[in-house]
Amino acid sequence: MPRCWALGFTLYAAFFALTIGLRWSQLDQPYTDFTWNTAHSQLIVDNWLENGFWNERGISFLNPPSIEFPSLVSRHPYVSFPCGAQLPPFVLVKALGGNVTPGFFHSWGLVWHGVIGWLLICGLLLFSANEQEPERTLGAFLPGFLWLGTRGPLTFFPTLWFADHAVLLPFVLVGLAEVIVAHALLRERHRRWITWSLPVLIFWGTYTDWLFVPLCAVILVYRLFHHRDVRAIFPAFVRQVALPAALAVTLFFLQLFWVLGPHFVSALLERFLVRSMDTAGAFERHESLLWYVYGHFVESMGRLTIALTVLALLLLCARPRAIPSPWKDFLVLLSVPSVLLLLIFRQHSAVHQFTIVKFMIPTCILLGGILPRALVFPHKQSVLAILCIFFLLYEGRQYWISVDPPVDRQAREWEEAVRRRFGYYDVLFTPEPSFEIPEKPPGQLARSRKRIYAFDAEQVAQLRMTIPEARIFLIGTAGAIDAHCPEKQTLSPSLYYCRL
Repeated sequence: MPRCWALGFTLYAAFFALTIGLRWSQLDQPYTDFTWNTAHSQLIVDNWLENGFWNERGISFLNPPSIEFPSLVSRHPYVSFPCGAQLPPFVLVKALGGNVTPGFFHSWGLVWHGVIGWLLICGLLLFSANEQEPERTLGAFLPGFLWLGTRGPLTFFPTLWFADHAVLLPFVLVGLAEVIVAHALLRERHRRWITWSLPVLIFWGTYTDWLFVPLCAVILVYRLFHHRDVRAIFPAFVRQVALPAALAVTLFFLQLFWVLGPHFVSALLERFLVRSMDTAGAFERHESLLWYVYGHFVESMGRLTIALTVLALLLLCARPRAIPSPWKDFLVLLSVPSVLLLLIFRQHSAVHQFTIVKFMIPTCILLGGILPRALVFPHKQSVLAILCIFFLLYEGRQYWISVDPPVDRQAREWEEAVRRRFGYYDVLFTPEPSFEIPEKPPGQLARSRKRIYAFDAEQVAQLRMTIPEARIFLIGTAGAIDAHCPEKQTLSPSLYYCRL
C-alpha cells in the first residue's frame, strides 16, 4: 500500500472517531418523533425475538403481541416494505443474546456509515488506476471524508434505521461490482468472485428496499450500452440480477399472502397509491410534490452544498473527458435509480425527509471527485484540501446547531415501566389523554410494548365479555384514577395503576 494511502485511511479513521464524538449526545437517546422509523425497526426485531421469526411470518406488525389482538391481521401488518433492513440486526442479537435498544441500532448505524465511506474510497481508488498521484489519492479520499462529515449523513446516521438507510450498503456494493466487471479493473479470478456474489447482493438489496427494482432496470440498460448485444448479456442478466430480484419480491409476497391471503394484492395496491400520489389532498395547494422534496434537500444538505453540486454537474457536462469513465458510470448507477424511485413514490418522498439519504453518496462523489477534476488552477491540491477542511467545519457546525437537545429520560420512564410490569394478558386503559399510547408513531410502543387506550366503561365491559381471560388495568396520576382505584400501586414516580 502506498504511504499516502496509509496516511489517508489513518486520517479517515481519526475523522470518523471525531464525527462519533460530534454525535455523542444523540447516541443511545430514547426515540423521538424524528426517529420513529428506528423505533419501528425495534418493534419488528422485538416481535421476532419474543414470538419467533416464522410465527411473526417474518414481516412487520404495527401492534405488539397482546391478548386484545386475536389474529395477525388485527395487529395491522405493515405491507410497505420487506424486512431485510431488520434481518441482520435480528440475526446478530439472536446469536449474541441481549436486548434491542436505541443504542444497539445507533451502533449498527455507525458501522454502516463508516463501512460505506471506506468502500467508497476503495472503489474510487480502483477507478482512478490510470491517474497520477496526488490527484488519484485526493480524488478518492475527499468523497469519503465528505460522506463522513457533511450535514446530511451526520443527521441520518446513526439515529435513523429503516429500509432507506439499510439499502445503501448493498446499493454501493452492486454499483462497484458492475463498474469493476464492466471495465475489467481487477484480475479475471477476482471478477469471477464478484460475479458469483452479485446474485446474493441483488437478493439482499431487493428484500431490503424497492430501490433495487429500478436499479435492476438500470443495470440492464448499462450492460446493453457496454456490450450492445442482447443475446450476449441477457442470459447472464437473468441469472445474476433478474432471478434473485424476482425471488426476493416473491418471498415478500408469499409472506404477505401467509397473513392476508389474496387480500394482500389490494393492500399492496393501496399502499402504492398512497406512496405515489396525493390521495388525501394534503398537498393540493402546491403544483407538485417535488417542491416538498426540494425543501428536504435544502433542509438536510444546505443551499451551499446544493449550489456546489449543481456546479459540479455543469462542469461534468462541459468537461466530460476530464472525468474517468468508471467514475461517470458509477455516478449514473447510483443516481438514476434514486431519481426513478423518487418519481415513482413522490408522495412518500414529499412526506419523509430521510428518503433523500440515497442522493448523498452521489453528492459526495460530485463534490469530492468530479468538481476537483473539472477545475484547473495553480496549487489545486493544496487549495482544495484547505477548502475541504473549512467546508467540513462549516457542515459540522450546521449539524451541531440543528440537532435536537437530548431527550428527558424521566419523561419516558413510565413507558419503560409499563414494559417491565405488564405482559401479554394485560389490557391497559387511562382516563388521561397524555398517557394514551396509539400504534402510530411507534416510538412509545417500542418502549412500552403495550397499547394504552382511552378509558371507556362500555369498552371495558365489552372486553370482559369477549375476552374473559384478559386482565384489565387502569393507569394514571393519583387524582385521575382515585375513583376507580381504592388500592392503587405505584408504577413510576407520580404514576399509579390498579386492576379493574
